[in-house]
Amino acid sequence: MNMEKERTVNNISYRIICLLGKGKGGYSYLAERDGQPVVVKQIHHEPCDYYTFGNKIEAELRDYERLQNADIRIPRMHAVDRDSERIVKDYIEGPTVMELMRSGASVEPYLPQVRDMAAKAMAAGLNIDYYPTNFVAHDGLLWYVDYECNDYSEQWDFDHWGIQYWQPKVSVRGYRDEDYEAVCDFLIELNQKDRTHINWNWARFEWMMEHPEFDKSASSSIGLWWSEGKVVGAAIYDMYFGEAFCGVLPEYETLYPEILDYAYRELKDDSGLGIAVHDGNQAEIEAAKVAGFVREEQRETVMRLDLDNLILSDLPDGFSLSDLDPVQEAYDFQWLLWQGFDHGTDRVQFEREDPVIPQNRRHLNKRLSLTALAPDGGKVAYCCVWFHKDTDYAYVEPVCTIPSCRGKGIAAALLSKALDRAKTLGAKEAYVISDLPFYEKLGFDKTQQYTFYRKA
Repeated sequence: MNMEKERTVNNISYRIICLLGKGKGGYSYLAERDGQPVVVKQIHHEPCDYYTFGNKIEAELRDYERLQNADIRIPRMHAVDRDSERIVKDYIEGPTVMELMRSGASVEPYLPQVRDMAAKAMAAGLNIDYYPTNFVAHDGLLWYVDYECNDYSEQWDFDHWGIQYWQPKVSVRGYRDEDYEAVCDFLIELNQKDRTHINWNWARFEWMMEHPEFDKSASSSIGLWWSEGKVVGAAIYDMYFGEAFCGVLPEYETLYPEILDYAYRELKDDSGLGIAVHDGNQAEIEAAKVAGFVREEQRETVMRLDLDNLILSDLPDGFSLSDLDPVQEAYDFQWLLWQGFDHGTDRVQFEREDPVIPQNRRHLNKRLSLTALAPDGGKVAYCCVWFHKDTDYAYVEPVCTIPSCRGKGIAAALLSKALDRAKTLGAKEAYVISDLPFYEKLGFDKTQQYTFYRKA
C-alpha cells in the first residue's frame, strides 16, 4: 500500500508522517498540521471474518459519544469528513501496552486503570476492545485510543476475554528445592501489594519449611504458578495436608479459582481441605464459596504493632540477654522450645522424642534470635523476630518461657529488644499470628481477622 503524503479532511490538508496501525475499521496515521501532531483515521471496507460493521463512519461517531458518556479516557475528536470517511483526533504520545509487553516492561501499573475502564464500560452497558494495541500509556495515564465499543456481553468483557492479552503466559508445576527463594520473593511481593495475606508471609514459610514436624517428603505437592520467571501464585500446605494457603498476585487474580481447585485436589487430607481467608477479602470469599468451601467457626487472628509506639522493657534483676544461634546451639534451642511449649521438663523424654537436628533457616538474622539467661546461666526464654530488607515489617515467631520463670516480664523484655533491633534495620510495624492478651499488653492490636473455609 502506497502511503499518501497528505490527506484532506473537510478541505483541510494534513501532512502524513507515518502509519500508526491498521484496525478492523480503518487505518490510523500520525499526521501534522501547523506543527501539531494529530491522528487521521481513514475508514476502510476490507472484509473482517469475525466482525460485522454497519455504516463505519457513523459507528465511529456513535461509539465516540457512548465512550464519552461512559467517562472512558479517549482522545478528543477534532473533525469528521463523512464524504471521504475520515476523522481527526488527538494524538496521544507514548507506547502502546503491546509495545510495553514486547519490550519486557511491566504493564502491572496500568491494570487498575484498565479495570476501572472496564467497570465504567460495563456500568454503561458496553464492552471496549481490550486488545493491548488499543491502549497507550502517557505520563502514567492509560488512554483507550480506539473508539470501538459494543453492547456489553460477559463473554467479551475484560475478565473473560481481555485479561488473557494483558498478562504473560502462566505455567504451573510442583515445588522444587531450588524454588525456595522464588517462593519467598512471591510472598514478599504479595504482602507489599495486599496486606490481607500477612497471615502468610516469607517468614512463616521459612519457619515452617525447617520445622521438625513439616513433612518435606510431600513438598513437591506444593503448587507454584510461574510467569516470566517468577512465582505469581501458590498453593502451600501448612505443616501437613488438610490446611493450605492459596494466594496470587493481584494482577493475576483470575488464577485464584484454579489455585483453589489445585489445592483441594493435591493438598487435602481424609477430612478435606481448610483455608483461612481474610474477612475483608470478598473476592476470595466468593471464590471459595463458588468452589464449594463452607464457612466454619475456626478463626485466626493477626495482631499488629506500630513500632513507633514500641515500649522497651528491661529484664528482671539477675537475668541477662544473649543471642541464640539455632544451628550452632541446636540442642539448647530445641530443649528450650520443648520446655517453653509445655512438653515437660524430662530431658530423657526430650532426647528420646525430639532428636536434635540443626535447622538452618536461610534468612534468619541471628541478632533477632534472643534468649534470656537466668542468674545461674540457664536459658529460660526465647524470642525470634524475622525481618527482610525488602519488607517494612517484622514478624514474630516464636515466643516462649519455661514454666518456672513465667510471670516475670522476661518474654516481654526479650520481644521488645528484638523488635527494637528490627526497627533499627528498617521495620516500621510488627505482626504476630495470635490473639493472646500477652501481646495486647505490649501494644499489639487485633487488626486482621481470618475465617476458615472447608471443603470436605
